[in-house]
Amino acid sequence: MFTIYGHRGLPSKAPENTLAAFEAAAKVSGLKWVELDVAITKDEKLIIIHDDFLDRTTDMIGEVTHMYYDEVKQASAGNWFHSQYKNERLPTFDEIITFANNHKMNLNIELKGVTGDNGSDLSESMIRQVTEKLKKLNSDSDVLLSSFNLVLVKLAQQFMPQYKRAVIFKAAAFTGDWRTLLNYCGSNIVNIEDAKLTKNRVRSIKNAGYELNVWTVNNKMRANQLSNWGVDGVFTDKADELVHLNS
Repeated sequence: MFTIYGHRGLPSKAPENTLAAFEAAAKVSGLKWVELDVAITKDEKLIIIHDDFLDRTTDMIGEVTHMYYDEVKQASAGNWFHSQYKNERLPTFDEIITFANNHKMNLNIELKGVTGDNGSDLSESMIRQVTEKLKKLNSDSDVLLSSFNLVLVKLAQQFMPQYKRAVIFKAAAFTGDWRTLLNYCGSNIVNIEDAKLTKNRVRSIKNAGYELNVWTVNNKMRANQLSNWGVDGVFTDKADELVHLNS
């Protein structure tokens, strides 16, 4: 099996992590998975945004976990991409559940690390809320929870052990103790950065019995090469161009 994940929706066609991007992904025939980033505001509202700060993908500035939802819900999350998307807002996690149910889409939910001074409490609040809200997801939809943050993956194991969990690694951070980190979280899935990923590293991870997904792969030949090496899936900004590799 080889799986194509729509990375933050279809960000080559619409602004990343917006309902427009997810709706665009849902129109890609054969695409079954989208990836998204869940963050939490100071007043414990779950929103969809990749960065710790609003600055790159909205018309506001500020740190997400330091701001209240009533502030950030006014931000345009799409005007930077094109004026036709100026009314796109940061989606809530509830809206993502509705989207997934409407389109029978599977979700890879990346749990974003909490950067505020109340990080421990906000982290647990995030996991508790995700646990409750996923109860509204269609029972036949698949879920993969992932994070760079081991605390969040461990909390996910505690609160919703029924879902698969992946630990995300940057290439430079993938060191010899990676198996210990995954074992700690009860995970058998590695989501690793494409940079400098070699056939030998792929084989070492696969031969150890782990599932392996690679981010972010936008080149068709590279995606095909990774598939031939035995990689299980890739995250891509161009799911419409790679979806034919699904198997």
